[in-house]
Amino acid sequence: MSDLEFESVLSVKNLRTSFVTKGGTVRAVDGVSFDIARGETLGIVGESGCGKSVTALSIMRLVDEPGRVVGGEIIYGGSDILGLPLGEMRRIRGKKIAMVFQEPMTSLNPVLTVGTQISEALRLHEGLGRREAAVRTTEMLEMVNIPAPEKRAREYPHQLSGGMRQRIMIAMALCCSPDILICDEPTTALDVTIQAQIISLIEELKSSTGAAVMMITHDLGLISEMADRVIVMYAGRVVEEGTKMDVLTNPLHPYTEGLLNAVPRIDSDSAALCVIPGVVPNLAHLPRGCYFRPRCNRAFDACQTPPPRTETPGPDGARRAVSCWMYGGGTI
Repeated sequence: MSDLEFESVLSVKNLRTSFVTKGGTVRAVDGVSFDIARGETLGIVGESGCGKSVTALSIMRLVDEPGRVVGGEIIYGGSDILGLPLGEMRRIRGKKIAMVFQEPMTSLNPVLTVGTQISEALRLHEGLGRREAAVRTTEMLEMVNIPAPEKRAREYPHQLSGGMRQRIMIAMALCCSPDILICDEPTTALDVTIQAQIISLIEELKSSTGAAVMMITHDLGLISEMADRVIVMYAGRVVEEGTKMDVLTNPLHPYTEGLLNAVPRIDSDSAALCVIPGVVPNLAHLPRGCYFRPRCNRAFDACQTPPPRTETPGPDGARRAVSCWMYGGGTI
């Protein structure tokens, strides 16, 4: 992708989302910035609790109380969508920016047929009549490889398998041809065969629609297969960013290196798994300086102050960046 081809469809700038609790203010997303180009897949990885899903929900403006977005910008279509009236945001959500949620069984309405739920989005955003929406719903179910689509459209979520429910969520997200598709752990709890089918489906639909995909996952194997660029999050912050090849083959941040070392390898003689020592910090009581410092085997005195972000712009518009004192004041 050349410089001229890198067209940012979504730009997140210094996004901050907090949850005010009795135990303190939890900074779930703490100054996150990134861009997604049209037609690319951006992978977001990190341990549970690092802020991946809250980042996605913040973009969709679906963060529930006691959480709220307290700062930053989310630029789409030349406007900061955080400042849009709720009615206008509803016209964007689902039509221009769509999301496949992590657990389809809890995201689908159990008292409505899956066809009704897909048709609702089409009638709301596309202005289709009941009959037209029903026809389009059947076409969408065929597109995501649901067998007997007319029959399945009349069924309820509990009557479908986990793989089918996930495909229903993808059909619902793509029925209005969004510019941006956010996938939050789309293959979690699915067997490997269904995982492969879901991955193939997302890739095919991305190619046919030109949508940008934001892929949130713990699975580095999935990232290696699907992503063009990767950002690594830790304790609400982006600690590393780069192309898939850069991040997976030449990790710069000790946390990224730890994640890669923790992946089991079939070509290793050792039966022991590598682990990152310690635990994810309490986001209401974060350590001083670098948040990864208490778990890092390379920490030194400078790490007690917040690390600088060292960045090298790539020729294709993709940044190579890391937040670590090992690169502070220098170049990558």
